[in-house]
Amino acid sequence: MKSPLTKIPATQATLGMYVRRIDGRWRDHPFWLGAFRVADAPTLERLHAMGPIGIWIDTSKGADEPAPASSVSRPEDEPPPWSPEPPRPDAPRTAFGDDVVRAEALRDRAKAAARALFDDARMGRALPVENLASVIDEMDRAIAHNPAALLSVLRLKNKDDYTYLHSVAVAALMMALGRRLGFEGAALAELGLAGLLHDIGKVGVPDATLNKPGRLGPLEWASVRQHPEIGWDILRRESAAGPVALDVCLHHHEKTDGSGYPHRLGGDAISQVARMGAICDVYDAITSDRPYKRGWEPADAIRRMAEWQEGHFDRDIFHAFVKLVGIYPAGTVVRLASDRLAVVLGQSAGSSLTPTVRLICTVPEGEPLEPEVLTLEDGGDRIVGIEDAAQWGVQAAQLLRE
Repeated sequence: MKSPLTKIPATQATLGMYVRRIDGRWRDHPFWLGAFRVADAPTLERLHAMGPIGIWIDTSKGADEPAPASSVSRPEDEPPPWSPEPPRPDAPRTAFGDDVVRAEALRDRAKAAARALFDDARMGRALPVENLASVIDEMDRAIAHNPAALLSVLRLKNKDDYTYLHSVAVAALMMALGRRLGFEGAALAELGLAGLLHDIGKVGVPDATLNKPGRLGPLEWASVRQHPEIGWDILRRESAAGPVALDVCLHHHEKTDGSGYPHRLGGDAISQVARMGAICDVYDAITSDRPYKRGWEPADAIRRMAEWQEGHFDRDIFHAFVKLVGIYPAGTVVRLASDRLAVVLGQSAGSSLTPTVRLICTVPEGEPLEPEVLTLEDGGDRIVGIEDAAQWGVQAAQLLRE
């Protein structure tokens, strides 16, 4: 059976084709979307302007190549043209799945950059802050296109990755929240840099303390509370870090009632960016698995943070944050009123209670369902509870990639 995937030069694209992949690195071409239909003239013109670069079209979803002689079909023994885990030709990824795969690759690059930062800080070397610009730019483009894909990938971390991925996750949350609050351009890049650098002071806290599986003693807790000032002292010597990163690093543990640290600032004495940093830092910390506790489900985390908001967080910024991540963030496995299990793909434009989901199976039989996508905002079904993915044998991360 002939594969529906066919490779042609971008110059031979025509209206109605469905592009499954573009050869080369995604940041080297103008299309962030992993798969898309050539539906209009501007899209076609951008493809033609790319010259002879190869594009893979899916003839089962769109128009075929213009002529057999002009195409370069994929040989039977050549692996499918995407990575890291290519889908079967008879089960291509959804557009959301393509976004998740790209987000995973971006996560790995950003984690490597964060690791290098922390290693340089531990050794007392100058931090290569300028080298973070490309990672931050990629994160900004990913968030602009599909924030749910990147945020879902960064939420699903293990405790061994926590130190570095926490910084990456806070950077992504800061930039996504910044977009909701009206930040643009260079201001968004400053938020991303602040997120990546906000916990750099933890290099001055013993690993045994940071990774202790039990409750910290008074001296250990005092050591942890020093990390904002340690970080500020490191960053003040780095002119490229800038004032926003310095502010967030020093003040992301302040609380609006003045009970935070290190300076017990309160109310408007805490800058907007530091108040944003406090919310993003706490949310990612309490939803992540740590050596001493399992992370809370996002819905529980949002509920508890709502209880803390009086005194801890800026009310308006927190409400914007809830609209961003939703009560049921992407990757959450939920039970519907129709006795079906589904995985959340992203948030609706309206209520946080009505995200977009993809069906998994029936409840309680566990009978697999066609992976239909439902927009709960349309009112056809509703969420009645959150389910433990492990108890159902569901791999949420894999479901998002499909």
